[in-house]
Amino acid sequence: MTVRPENRENEIRVKGKSMGRERSGEQRAGRVAAASKFGDMLERVTVLFEAPSLASLAGRTLLMLAGIVVMALGIDIVVRAGLGNSPISACPNVLSLAFTQVSFGVFMLVWQCVLVAVQIVILRRDFRAVDLLQIPISVLFGLCIDLFVQLLGPLAPATYWQSCLWLVAGMAVLALGIVMTVLSRTVMNCGEAVVQAVSRKTGIRFGTVKVGFDCTCAALAIICAFAFTGHLAGVREGTLVCAAFTGVIVNVYMAAIRKVQALLSDDPEPQPAEEA
Repeated sequence: MTVRPENRENEIRVKGKSMGRERSGEQRAGRVAAASKFGDMLERVTVLFEAPSLASLAGRTLLMLAGIVVMALGIDIVVRAGLGNSPISACPNVLSLAFTQVSFGVFMLVWQCVLVAVQIVILRRDFRAVDLLQIPISVLFGLCIDLFVQLLGPLAPATYWQSCLWLVAGMAVLALGIVMTVLSRTVMNCGEAVVQAVSRKTGIRFGTVKVGFDCTCAALAIICAFAFTGHLAGVREGTLVCAAFTGVIVNVYMAAIRKVQALLSDDPEPQPAEEA
């Protein structure tokens, strides 16, 4: 049976209209989805720029910056004790003593970049692009260290026991700065950020991981000292004491903070702000 040309033309028109309606429906659905996504994005931006959120972010940022300054002061007090460097800066210090043509600051910056790379390996997809701000923060860290070196210049312990007291004081100040950066929940110093990354992945307390990290840094510094200078340049008993006990002091601070939170909370069960 032959199909008349008029009927075929009608079928083509009907199919064309149907396909047009389908396409317009798909386009309409796409526009609705795009509008929905834009609405969600707009809502997120609105929430982000609410006054309370900005105030909270500003406060946490100030806490982080203050923590960086306190950490720098703690490191300089430890160094001023004359019993060795802090573990986080031990390797760059040893390398600067071995290769005098490169400054301690340059080695410190390279070390911080290595620690950022370690975080990327540990966290992978969980690594945030904003954490790259650790690098400019490291520049601030170095500037504060140089400033406190000048301010503490006239002061120095006269006896070995005074040096021990300076070492303990420096460890306490350093641990306080570390706790401040952790509680800020913003961007931390590279060393503490590595510790936090390991703590998140393993579930081990921050202070406990800190002890392991510091001991590792001290061991690397000892290896570098023997490899490049032939003796323990820049590494003394104070370095090992800092490696073993700074994280313990961090745990003590965090436990005290949790107790204060429990006292101030209406909930009878303590609710820590952040597990360290």
